[in-house]
Amino acid sequence: MSAPDDLLWRPLGPSDHGAVLALHRTVMAGLAPDVVKPETADFLAEMLGPRGRTIGVFAGDTLGAYGILQHDVPPADDPRAGLGIACDRPLLKLAGASVAPALRGRGLQRALIAARVALAEADAAVPPLLFATSAPANVPSWTNLLAEGFGVRALKPYYGGYPRYVMVRPVAPDAGEAESVMEGDPARQADLLNAGWHGIAQRTGPHGPILVFARRTTP
Repeated sequence: MSAPDDLLWRPLGPSDHGAVLALHRTVMAGLAPDVVKPETADFLAEMLGPRGRTIGVFAGDTLGAYGILQHDVPPADDPRAGLGIACDRPLLKLAGASVAPALRGRGLQRALIAARVALAEADAAVPPLLFATSAPANVPSWTNLLAEGFGVRALKPYYGGYPRYVMVRPVAPDAGEAESVMEGDPARQADLLNAGWHGIAQRTGPHGPILVFARRTTP
């Protein structure tokens, strides 16, 4: 997906911390932690420094959006062992993004996903495993991740016990067998994920969002 071309994109650094924190707090206003994880000022400082790389999108001189690529992932967040993926494979996390209300509807969330994927893959000597977490209730988030080549591999508690899809890229091949499940049916989704299926696509049904699952043929 192409990024909007009337905005300035550039890497962010420690000097941008105040703008990133202000935008994050603006976006989080009114959102519950079961939908989007609130970040601390210290975490954002680390992502703007030694533990990550952050891409910023500016409208004039104002930061309008950002996306974080985390390359120092703590063991508690590492999904590889639980998914049966070799733990020596390079791992990076898409660790959050925010888009200012004035810039919503322009495809920036998806464009930031694509930009971070490109950044991760360009810098890697070995193809990395990329992952992200997304609340089932945050439909735009996981829909955009699916559209950029991520698949849902698990549904588990994160960040104080809130349910999150664990989404990885690249997506494992599937056997062609598919089943559609309502976003509001976590029990059936968990059954399929535990049985070796993964979520590969989203569609809208008469009663709300639907996640399409397929049976995996490899880990």
